[in-house]
Formats: sequence, structure tokens, C-alpha cells
Amino acid sequence: MIEKAFIANIYTHLQKQAEIAYTIKIDNTHIPFYDAPSDFFCEEYTTLWRKYNAALFKSLQLYIRYLKQLLAWKEVLPAVTSNVAPTLIMDYLHPVFKTICDIPTTFKDQLLRAATKLSRVSAGDFEFISWKHKDHTKKWPKEMEHAALEDASLLPLYELVTKNLYESDTAKHFASLHGRFMHDAHPTLLEGVNDAQQDSIGAIVYYSEEPYNLSTEIEMLLFHLPLLRMSYQAFNEYANSKYRSLTHRSCPENGSC
Repeated sequence: MIEKAFIANIYTHLQKQAEIAYTIKIDNTHIPFYDAPSDFFCEEYTTLWRKYNAALFKSLQLYIRYLKQLLAWKEVLPAVTSNVAPTLIMDYLHPVFKTICDIPTTFKDQLLRAATKLSRVSAGDFEFISWKHKDHTKKWPKEMEHAALEDASLLPLYELVTKNLYESDTAKHFASLHGRFMHDAHPTLLEGVNDAQQDSIGAIVYYSEEPYNLSTEIEMLLFHLPLLRMSYQAFNEYANSKYRSLTHRSCPENGSC
């Protein structure tokens, strides 16, 4: 039976972490929700836009929420005794860490689908919203690239997404973590892993990977946040520009569109 003192110790640290997490402030994290319109005369376009705008914003909200959780744990852990630290890390910290590290990939996938579908629908091509269409059969980076070749107004967003969400150091880092978390053996915030690898001359090299370092990962998450924010804003600017160009959309009574 677990000792009451152990449970009380866990509770004390959880309470301290919550006090910090729900009061902590991170600079430049205010991201206003883009109020995408609803328009009967081009409802297929605005419905898609509103759907993906909400999904992208929720991903950003969760990212910031969990980043605050990690920052709070960073403050709490140095004072945690060794007998409860493993439980706190694996039961409460590591699940949040894994989830937030997947958000950059989720956000990227959502944005690729959103921009590509809006580009096609704005041109009157409804293939990607047909009941016959299956999203999982598409390679969305290629689909967005093809769409940008046909839609010049999509090109700046495509280039920004490539730079921020694919080629940046932080994007590559989180793509690697996502792949390992989903498909391979990997360290945790508590334990490392041992491995063997053949080098270029055929010798087998044995090495160890240390546990993930919380401070380092938080730094990467902080660096990546502005790239996510910039991409969200650029997506909505593109979506709005396409909406304004639709000839069948509704206009206010004063005629200004």
C-alpha cells in the first residue's frame, strides 16, 4: 500500500506546479483569433476556412498552455525529493512534453491541408472536399506545391511554410521527435537509451543517449512559437485575400468588398 506521506508529497508538488503554471506569463504569446466570415454565397469556402482557422488556433492555444506547464515544472523539479521525482516526471510531466512536441507536426499538417483546399475550392475545384476524397491518400506537401504553381497568390504562404515549418532548426527538431515518439525507441525525460550502430568503416559502435533535457526542449519550444504564430497569421491573410477575390461572395450594402 502506498504510504500516505508519499501521496502527500506528490500532492504538495502538484499544487505548487499549478500555482506557477496558471500565473506564469510568456512574452509575445497573445495571438488574436482571426474572425473568419460566414457567407451564404460562398459557403463551401468560408466553412472550410472557419474549420481550419479554429483547428490551427486551438493547436496554438494548446501549445502555449502546455509550454506554461513545462516552465512551471522546470521551477518545481529542483526542490523535488528523489523518491517522488520519477513519479512526477513520468505521470505528470512527460505526457505533456510528448503532446506539445507533436503539436508542430499537427499544426503543419493542418495548415497544408487548409491552404491547399482553399486554393482549389476558390478556383471551383471541389475534388478535395468530395465525399470520394480521402485525405490520408494525399502527400500534402506536394499537393500544396502543385497548388502554388497554379495559384500565384499561394506562393508566399507556401514559401513561408517551407521556411518556418519544414526547414527551420526547430521544425526539424520536432519532426525528429515526432518520428521517434510514434515509431521508434526513444529516451524520456527520465531515462536514456543504449544503441549500437555500424560506422563508415564497418565497425560496430556502442553509445548511449541521455534523457531529454527539459531546459533545452523548453528553449526549442520557445524559439518555435513565433514561427507558428507567423504561419497562422499568414494563412489567414491568404485565406482572406482569396475570399475577397471571389466574384460570388456577398458584399455589404455600401458595396465595399
